[in-house]
Amino acid sequence: MVAAATALLTEGGLEAVTHQTVATRAGVGRATVYRHWPSLLHLRLAALEAGIPPLPPVPEELRAASGNDPRAELIYRLNVLAERWDDEQSGAAPAAVLGGSRHDEGMRRLRESLLNQIADALRPAVTTAVGRGQLRPDVTPETFAMATAGPLFFERFFVGNHLGRDTVNAVVDAALRGWS
Repeated sequence: MVAAATALLTEGGLEAVTHQTVATRAGVGRATVYRHWPSLLHLRLAALEAGIPPLPPVPEELRAASGNDPRAELIYRLNVLAERWDDEQSGAAPAAVLGGSRHDEGMRRLRESLLNQIADALRPAVTTAVGRGQLRPDVTPETFAMATAGPLFFERFFVGNHLGRDTVNAVVDAALRGWS
C-alpha cells in the first residue's frame, strides 16, 4: 500500500493520494487502507516518508581512496541527494513536503526530519574539514547543508534542470572556498 501511495504521489502529486486510489492501485479494499491510515494526512505522510529514504553511508573504499578527504565525502553525499532529486519518484516527495509544510504540522515535522537527515549526512565531513582548518570554525553542518543542498534544490525544482556531477562539484567547491 505504501508503494502504491508513493507511486501515486509521483504520478499526480499529493492530491492523487487518497484512500480509494491507494486501495485500487494496491489491489486491496478501501477499508484496509483506512485501517492502517485513518486520516488522509497520515496516508499522505506515509507516502512522503517512504519517498525520502535515509542517505546511505559513505563507502569505505571512497574514504580510503580519497585519504579521508572531506571534499570527496561531501561530493559523494550530495551526488546521492542530487540523483534522488533527479529521479521522478524520489524527487516528488521533498518537493511535496516543502510545499505542504507551510500549512500542516505533520508536513513541518517531515520537513525538519529531511533537513536534519541532510545535515547529519554531511556532519562527519564538515566536522573533519573544520578540524583540519579547511572550513572556518563557525561553519556548522546545517549552514553547509543550506549552502550546498539549497542551490541544488533550486536548480532542480525551480529551474527544472537535471543535476549532474559537475553541478554538485561546483556547488561543493564554491561552499568550501567561501568558508575556507
